[in-house]
Amino acid sequence: MSSALAINGGKPVIKAPEPHFAWPPYVPGLSKAVSDYIESDSPLSIAGRSGIYTEVENLFTSLLGPRYAIVMSSGTMALYSAFFALDLGPGDEVVSTVYSFHATASPLLHLGVKVIFCDVEKDTGNIDTQALAGLVSEKTRAVVTNHMWGHPVDVDAVKAICSRCGAAWVEDCSHAHFSSYKGRYVGTESAVSVFSLQGNKLISGGEGGVLLTDSQDIYEKATLLGHSLKRSFQCVKTAGWQDLLRTGFGLKFRMHPLAAVMVGHVLRNYCFDWIASRRETLGRFSKGLAACGCGEVMPMEVKKYVTSMGAHYGFKPRVNFSEMGISRRLFVDALRAEGADVSVPGSMPFHHLALFDHGRFPIGRFEKTDNSKQIFPGAEAYTGSILSVPTFTFKEQWPLVDQYIEAFDKVLRSLEELR
Repeated sequence: MSSALAINGGKPVIKAPEPHFAWPPYVPGLSKAVSDYIESDSPLSIAGRSGIYTEVENLFTSLLGPRYAIVMSSGTMALYSAFFALDLGPGDEVVSTVYSFHATASPLLHLGVKVIFCDVEKDTGNIDTQALAGLVSEKTRAVVTNHMWGHPVDVDAVKAICSRCGAAWVEDCSHAHFSSYKGRYVGTESAVSVFSLQGNKLISGGEGGVLLTDSQDIYEKATLLGHSLKRSFQCVKTAGWQDLLRTGFGLKFRMHPLAAVMVGHVLRNYCFDWIASRRETLGRFSKGLAACGCGEVMPMEVKKYVTSMGAHYGFKPRVNFSEMGISRRLFVDALRAEGADVSVPGSMPFHHLALFDHGRFPIGRFEKTDNSKQIFPGAEAYTGSILSVPTFTFKEQWPLVDQYIEAFDKVLRSLEELR
């Protein structure tokens, strides 16, 4: 009798053509908001803190709480600005999570900072606070973390560790718009936080980012770095910086005004409805996966201190492939044969990336830290166990979600055939 698995000639469960998920979705009123801005002869270059910049920055500060916000050209440049504003430079030590999008740490290379990687939790991919406590010292100037896929790090633990060693906490919230820890939004308790507003994020301007801080010093230095002329004259009040108001530090990191229009439209009208819809939809998906097979697939871990996954940037269930007795590649191939848009994630721990290799691709005359001999078992376990699955968001996608659950269950109940 022939196998029912599609990889062996059976009929696939899912017949909908790929891609099954695309972001951003169609946004009602967005094209009109952009068109109205242009037709009203509003400026397409804004030198100061005014107009749509002010509107969007005020939205972020009113919703999240920090005193200051700066919209920027990207989350990467917002991170660079944060590190620069903390006066980080050659010889300074910064502890970074070893797993994230590379831009969480790569701007540090351009400042000549000694970057020390910290392992992550094997179940969430977030920085391991026990490992962090053993890495920091009086030499540590800053710690940088990311809330992976929207799951908050242990905020209280990171804050306590940074406080003990006098380090500033730089919080990359690019995956976690309005995620919350014990009822508090992420991005509100660090020295400086950064959100990406790139095309795949829940809130998008196509490209963009925002920096948030309560520190006037950080705000002024970040302003001077990439927002000279009128904005520096408006916002920089410290006497020692007055000679730099016209030129700043010579760079430009402004967000395009049309990107700000897009961000403002989504933030005002859709963001929180999307978050609620994604929570419900992925909750359905997680519950269904947990019931599949004999428990081989583990839905994303959510710690007890998490009150919301917020934007929930990615959906990454975990699988114990060694116990299943098949490779991840074969499992993915079997699911794809069933019509599921499932893949092996492309992101790798930083110590595997050529960019961070101390002997290759020099940046200026700076010397990179040699992390090549370090072992990061949490990162290896986490990245070796996860799958990339569509981050379904809307109720209209529930029939497809149910088909994905059926496809997983079908493959899991046929493991012997795959073996």
